[in-house]
Amino acid sequence: MDTTSNSSRPLLIIGAGIAGLILAQACRKHNLPYALFERDASPHARSAGWGLTLHWSYATLRSLLPEDILLLLPQTYVNKVAVERGEIGSFAFFDLSTGESRWRVPLPMGGERIRVSRERLRSLLHQGLEMEWGKTLVGVKKGHDGVVAVFNDATEVEGCMVVGCDGARSQVRRLCHGDDSHNSQLPVRFIGAGARYPETSIAEIRKLDPFFLQGSDPRTNAFLWFSFLNTPSDPGSISTEADEHTVDSEASTGKLYRCQIMTSWPYRPGFLDCAEPVEVPESKVDQLKWMKKLAEDWVEPFRSLVQGISEDSEVKPIDLADWLPRSTAATPLGQECGGRIALVGDAGHAMVMYRGEGANHAIVDVGRLFELVKPLMDGRSPSDNGAWQTAIEEYEREMIERSSTGVKASRQACLDAHDWSRLNDESPLVKRRVMREDLEAAPQPQH
Repeated sequence: MDTTSNSSRPLLIIGAGIAGLILAQACRKHNLPYALFERDASPHARSAGWGLTLHWSYATLRSLLPEDILLLLPQTYVNKVAVERGEIGSFAFFDLSTGESRWRVPLPMGGERIRVSRERLRSLLHQGLEMEWGKTLVGVKKGHDGVVAVFNDATEVEGCMVVGCDGARSQVRRLCHGDDSHNSQLPVRFIGAGARYPETSIAEIRKLDPFFLQGSDPRTNAFLWFSFLNTPSDPGSISTEADEHTVDSEASTGKLYRCQIMTSWPYRPGFLDCAEPVEVPESKVDQLKWMKKLAEDWVEPFRSLVQGISEDSEVKPIDLADWLPRSTAATPLGQECGGRIALVGDAGHAMVMYRGEGANHAIVDVGRLFELVKPLMDGRSPSDNGAWQTAIEEYEREMIERSSTGVKASRQACLDAHDWSRLNDESPLVKRRVMREDLEAAPQPQH
């Protein structure tokens, strides 16, 4: 806990994912008190994770970080050499049955697009922070001069407000919204893998894009997403070390690439001639076999990309579900606590990854919330209950409007990715900018 400022009680940050860490770093930058709590037992309790694409949030991220962290940010870049050359990737979309490049997602003039390793970014953002591990939130209540967070070890901490940065299955959201906190599942199933390849095996993919690509098979409506995670030139890359599971001679020279391969398919009867919808297989072995079955008729180099995933690779299914944002301050618990509860990132608007916008919304959430509460924390503005409630309501108005469009666009992109007949220049899957009006008739998933 950082308590270097006595002008206000600490900001209680629940969850040490990317959003929670950035918010804590913003407090550290401005010498404001915070307390950061994470339910995991240690930083190594979860897998390394995959990558993040930062585009329209990148300037906000830079504005929030202290100088010492900002200087090291390039160490988190994927394919740092390509970034230094000014390459941004074209985010091409391919027909997996022919290999034809059908769409490319452009950047606006002067825009930035950076691919970062989630593992390296998270490690960097931990630097300089104090936090408490193994702390599961079980309750929130009104305090004497703020709000109190109650944890599973019977400890209580009072702060100026509670910020839920605890992910798509947020406990803060559950406490505030009850039965309305449940995510809505989409009719799509998903398996991803983190795999290593020698340079020769990945050469053709590297020619297509230095960062990432995606595609669908019009014959089956199966989908592929590919991204580099670590290249031999990346700082601290595990790919630069010889891999005991790789017999290729290139392993000894360190020319290994760690990559992210994601496959997904429509959950409906008749897929691949199966009478019933196909669920994710239970075992890791069968999950990998199913990924390879999806790709067995794809054209090269996409077929070999999936067929080449080794049996020792990390394989992970992901539940594709979303949650439309709504006011937390207006819930009974929010009202009881004077509106001093807010949700950020996936906790406030869980969205599927088919537009790569989740992390960008989370960063902008942090930037907007911090902009509004910082004057209340540093004493430049009156910090009575009314001022806090006004600030949180203003945050929610902007966040709800912005991220509602993001959730719906990502949902539609996911559905379009698994229905070739719906793909065109206006699909959110390949369209750079999506307006709220484009999504008024978007289908609703089932709870």
